[in-house]
Amino acid sequence: MRRLAWLICVAAVAAFLAGCATAPLTLSRQASTDLQAGVVAVAESAAAGDQATALTRLDELQERLDAAVAAGDVTAERAASIQGAIEVVRADLQPAPTPSIEPVPQPTVGPGLTDDGNDNSGPGNSNGNGNGNSGNGKGRGD
Repeated sequence: MRRLAWLICVAAVAAFLAGCATAPLTLSRQASTDLQAGVVAVAESAAAGDQATALTRLDELQERLDAAVAAGDVTAERAASIQGAIEVVRADLQPAPTPSIEPVPQPTVGPGLTDDGNDNSGPGNSNGNGNGNSGNGKGRGD
């Protein structure tokens, strides 16, 4: 997981930086510098195996992106591209959900009774009513 997170972060940084160099009109210089610093911070935390800090820094990067969009420093198209990269990194950094284990229902027994797990009430069992193999009445085969 740690290596995968690092590789994804490095790829995101590379893509982000390449996009900054080729499309300066879609992103102001100040926004570019600010967002790049955020991406590097996420990548460093992920590389160190610190998922919690990497997620916190990713949240901060999201806030920087939102502020840059609100200020008009990033075009909507460019913001969507950066947002996609943030979501990919977030999905990789978040821990996988652990499956929940349902408890096995236990048989219910009336008050004052215990269940030893042996069911002696079927045909051929001794139940004291004369119909069992060791009862006092006629057996089924008679």
